[in-house]
Amino acid sequence: MEETQQKKVMAFDNLFTTNRIQILKILLSYMAPSTQKTLAIYIKFLELQYTLTLFQNYPDTSLLGFDTENTFDISKLCSEILPFCGRDEQEKILQMRSMMENFDKMQEMMKMVQMMQEMFPEGAPFGDMNGESGGSFDFLSGLAGMDLSQFSELFKNS
Repeated sequence: MEETQQKKVMAFDNLFTTNRIQILKILLSYMAPSTQKTLAIYIKFLELQYTLTLFQNYPDTSLLGFDTENTFDISKLCSEILPFCGRDEQEKILQMRSMMENFDKMQEMMKMVQMMQEMFPEGAPFGDMNGESGGSFDFLSGLAGMDLSQFSELFKNS
């Protein structure tokens, strides 16, 4: 686990605990296994009780203070939660991240196409999609006519 991930987890844990609870967590490892189970439940109960009291006494408490960045980056989020996931979840997250990156590439490509259309409103100066030169072809219409497999082929080579 990266240091930044550990810091985020520790910051959250530290916000919703007390020194007394931390001491109980340390004592837990010195107890007999049968006692550890009961003490672990008691520790979680104390953490919940403390959290409820904290929000009740300070209703404006915000957890947003953890991250000073104002931008949301789905790729970064996926990378940060990946170590906490099982193999199947990791595969799904990696697929989702890849999909989002491909979507971003497609948006950039669409911006470029729109810019080209503004520069050459009479049509593409270098021919249409069928290879014929001098033809007028609305590139956006051509993209709209593609099916999903053709879109994925576009991004496999990038």
